[in-house]
Amino acid sequence: MPLDSFTILVACSSVLVLMGCIFVTLWATDRRATWLLWWGPPLALNGIALVLYMQPDWQLDVMSLMLGNALRIFGVGCLWYGIRSFQGRRPPWAIIIGMTLAWCALCLYPPFVQNMTARIVAVSLMHAVVCLLAVHELWRDRADGLRSRIPTLAAFLSYAVMMLARVALSGTAPFPVGSAPLDATWLGAYTALSVAHALFAAIFFLTMTLERREAEQRNFAMSDPLTGLLNRRAFTDFSQRLSRRRAGLRDPIAMLVLDLDHFKAINDEFGHDVGDRMLKAFSEVSEEAVRPTDQLFRMGGEEFCFVFPDTSLDDAIVIAERIRRTFEGVEIETNSGPAITTVSIGIAMTQYAIDVDVLFAAADAAVYEAKARGRNRVVVAEPATLLQGQIETAPRRRRA
Repeated sequence: MPLDSFTILVACSSVLVLMGCIFVTLWATDRRATWLLWWGPPLALNGIALVLYMQPDWQLDVMSLMLGNALRIFGVGCLWYGIRSFQGRRPPWAIIIGMTLAWCALCLYPPFVQNMTARIVAVSLMHAVVCLLAVHELWRDRADGLRSRIPTLAAFLSYAVMMLARVALSGTAPFPVGSAPLDATWLGAYTALSVAHALFAAIFFLTMTLERREAEQRNFAMSDPLTGLLNRRAFTDFSQRLSRRRAGLRDPIAMLVLDLDHFKAINDEFGHDVGDRMLKAFSEVSEEAVRPTDQLFRMGGEEFCFVFPDTSLDDAIVIAERIRRTFEGVEIETNSGPAITTVSIGIAMTQYAIDVDVLFAAADAAVYEAKARGRNRVVVAEPATLLQGQIETAPRRRRA
């Protein structure tokens, strides 16, 4: 038995209101996720807007036309704002408020209200513009690696195409797609597609939120709380992935092992608080000296390891010397006078598929050589040591 238009509108309205309530409930459990609040009430508003179309002869009621579509335009705009909030950007209020007010102003112009084709074209273009803005917002931050970003983008893009198709068919297709007399089949298909797009986008937007939370937890577990650099656990995970990825490759990779000189004496003379400040200062110097593609790890205590992909030996030496010279001039002010120290750096570089542990051990051995030569210097590991792969990686001697 075919469904009547009233039943279709009630079902779709209920689904949108329910989804909106779910978003608000999830926001209440995590107030930091303000983007969920941008999505919850707008979805419910779109559901409420459908109720206005249930009254008899609604198409002749100017207030229903004005308010119903104004709520839908504003609601879709808030979904775009929610995406901006998710990315840490503020909403450009003027755009959506301007569109909503423009729609209301058009509805006060009798020739426009009486022309159903004009109404369909206007509201469809506004929806398409907002959806394309949301697509742009999702695309520009695609580098964050959230897998649900592309499906969410696809939902907005598909809905924008649907609205543009509605513009093209506005003069010939049955209502609600066009201005021809209402057809129950077209109404059911159009309403179902609209709600399906909203649900699809909502589900994947929630998944994006969960993926970000998982990424934050992973980053917290992999980060050193003092310096903000990656920790030894992250290095172990990274080295395993890098060893698998480099099998058969011939791309250059350089690894630096860095150790602060006489760090124990800094702690003994000035206290651990000054030692912590020294470690923070070194991490800041290092982050300013390297490139965005480089990986920086604090291995524990005063020991660090930096990995430079696609880097020649000469370039690695230049970066290492930049770090050494800059840190040499760092002073930590204390009640007992300035605290200063230096850093010894060992470099190992290869273009072959050498195990990362061997590369690390070679750079580690070069640090010992730097210490033996008087500290505050950069030493490059011997290539023969890398090729032989006979460096002992398990036992680690204690450094001064």
